[in-house]
Amino acid sequence: MSLLDLLQSVGDRLGIIEKEVPRSASETRPKIRTRVVTLADLKSEIRTDEVRALADTPAELAVPFEKIFETAGLPSTPSGWNIERLGKLLGTAPFRDRPRETVQKMILEILASEKVDVEDLVKDAVSRDQALDAFEKSVERKMADRIAANEHELAMTKARIEDLRKESARLEGLIGADTEKWREWRRKKRSHEMDLARAVSYLIDRDVITTGAEDA
Repeated sequence: MSLLDLLQSVGDRLGIIEKEVPRSASETRPKIRTRVVTLADLKSEIRTDEVRALADTPAELAVPFEKIFETAGLPSTPSGWNIERLGKLLGTAPFRDRPRETVQKMILEILASEKVDVEDLVKDAVSRDQALDAFEKSVERKMADRIAANEHELAMTKARIEDLRKESARLEGLIGADTEKWREWRRKKRSHEMDLARAVSYLIDRDVITTGAEDA
């Protein structure tokens, strides 16, 4: 399920979590609040046709994700932050193996200090998901056609292999039959030559009949 599908499944109204800056001197502790947005607010226009054209290239599965995002024309955020940068930050030592709430507060403080709009990052994530989904749909059609063609070719190859196996068995049978018939004929020939040699031995004192050792 794509991110958009997941968001759609939970409803169009979503809560964006962000850090609330204190409005007065008496409010010294920052608070975390949730701002409601709709799914439509998070979706962006991407270059779907260009993404599909990219998916039609021969080595489509080797295309880097960054190339897909670039082709989709994802809008940059005013702050320069994007969801990829946030993901890399979350993978660093200060955030690993800490409770989710602790990490959330730390991240929101960093974003607030650099004046990063949390909604921009969520939009960036959704845009990247849109681009990947558009690319996937185009490649999926290609892969389905390619797999179907290869499956057909495989079936034809297996059929040819089976035909060759049967032909091989037939030829082996013919070779075996001919070999046995040849051996039997030679046995009869030699037996007859022995009879000839035996009979002629009473008439001449030299061997004039050719005989050979009988096949085992």
